[in-house]
Amino acid sequence: MKRANNYIVIILGCLLAASCEIDNYEGSNATIQGTMFDHHGQPLQVKHGSEYIRMKEISWAKGDPEIFVGNQMLKVQQDGTYLHNKWFSGEYRMLPYSGNFFPYDDEKLDLDDAGELVQISGITTKDFTVTPYLTIEWVKKPTVIADNYLECSVRFTRNQKAGYEMPDLRESYLRISRSVNASAFDDQLFPTRLVVTNDMEGQEITYRTVIPLKYTGIDYWVRVSINCQTASGKPETNYPGMGAENFTTIEKIHVP
Repeated sequence: MKRANNYIVIILGCLLAASCEIDNYEGSNATIQGTMFDHHGQPLQVKHGSEYIRMKEISWAKGDPEIFVGNQMLKVQQDGTYLHNKWFSGEYRMLPYSGNFFPYDDEKLDLDDAGELVQISGITTKDFTVTPYLTIEWVKKPTVIADNYLECSVRFTRNQKAGYEMPDLRESYLRISRSVNASAFDDQLFPTRLVVTNDMEGQEITYRTVIPLKYTGIDYWVRVSINCQTASGKPETNYPGMGAENFTTIEKIHVP
């Protein structure tokens, strides 16, 4: 038994010695940041924390076809900006992917050479311009009306990708939050979705809370979301990101 215990001690010692070996691989030392813009040059409004930028490092396995390199997804903030500061320097392919916008490179979407080559080192900035399925604009920005109800209105425009049918409209929500993350909304103030249809394009659509704002003397953050779906009888319009919500800008209001 004593001999067996000695063997165990020796094995453990070897394992500890191996685990103490110095890791001399260079750590993550780069930052990748930027903004996703819409086709009007405005920051693209998205759902908070959306994974809309696909990345693949090609420098690490370059020249060795036996090494598989998978895709990674970068999260984008609700105002279209992104910043990731724990990244390895190297050459990457970057592609806005499967979001509330036209596919950025749909001809090569799932091929190894899809996306733009970006050399990342130090602090690297890379912006993208895409076209959202819907452009949603404020007509009347959020306002507190009589008896502490909130009211606002918007209009939307569909954007057609060349060679594709227009998408069909689906539904809309008034999103009201007590934090800047306006994707997390109070479903007591606006509990039921608003059905929107194609013939409402360009018209003013009014939203109003069903009950008064519950708290006064605080700030609220408000935005409107509308999404679309595959065009009826047109399965070819079911391209990546179809169904993702498009948004207005976020408006902050103070309730006295």
